[in-house]
Amino acid sequence: MPNIAIFTPPIPGGKVDAATLVAARLAGVKTVYKAGGAQAVAAAAYGTETVRPCHKIVGPGSPWVVAAKRLLSSVIDPGLPAGPSESIIFADETVHGGLAALDLLIEAEHGPDSSAWLVTNSRRVADEALAALPDHWSRMSEQRVAFSKAVLCGSHGGILVTETLAEAYAFINDYAPEHLQLLSEKPFEHLGEITAAAEILMGPYTPVSIGNFCLGPNAVLPTSRGARTYGPLSVTDFIRRSSVGYVTAKGFPELAEAAGTLARYEGFDNHANAVSDIRKQYLKG
Repeated sequence: MPNIAIFTPPIPGGKVDAATLVAARLAGVKTVYKAGGAQAVAAAAYGTETVRPCHKIVGPGSPWVVAAKRLLSSVIDPGLPAGPSESIIFADETVHGGLAALDLLIEAEHGPDSSAWLVTNSRRVADEALAALPDHWSRMSEQRVAFSKAVLCGSHGGILVTETLAEAYAFINDYAPEHLQLLSEKPFEHLGEITAAAEILMGPYTPVSIGNFCLGPNAVLPTSRGARTYGPLSVTDFIRRSSVGYVTAKGFPELAEAAGTLARYEGFDNHANAVSDIRKQYLKG
């Protein structure tokens, strides 16, 4: 049977978060290790006296987790690059900037290492968003306010006003965000312009909160421009595939001729010999 385990850092007091244990039980996972951070990645890769080594590790994490997975990529399959959290809220003229600010703070409150951008071609939307932020912060805890302010006032977040929609699309596609919300009354008019985003949430009724918790698509998503080549975590990440080939005696001659031609062109002598008359002699015998 496959060995599937969960690594999760203990909460204060040394116990595992109860909701995590419930989720593990529902998923049929019986092995839960109380370990997080880079040390959990090392334990999964090499094994310890109490941890069985794993072939693959998936899931998001801190910059230390991401760095550890990259460092040990020759030891364990690190899966897609996931973490820290990042988002772009694209807002056009059809929405209120206060709503854009509300959704901007979703990923910004994760932590000071997150990224969160509001991208709009509307100065009105940008001004309304700036004006609404203090009101939104008044309804958040001190820690979440500190996290989001660190993000939005730093180099990994803020409000970007473009001259045109085309410039907004270009920024988004170059950034290749983990979460992209097309905040518009007509989001499908913009969807065709997006070529690189791990998750695209459409319209004013699909904030990242719903995508994270209950919409359905996997919330383990590539970050750090990983969406240019990776897709979201899916069941295929837990499946090993093998190619299976079978050639009949009737089909062999035509394929052998083509294979021999290519083998001789590339200079592989025994590749060619293996599909030559030498093989026929053995098969006749």
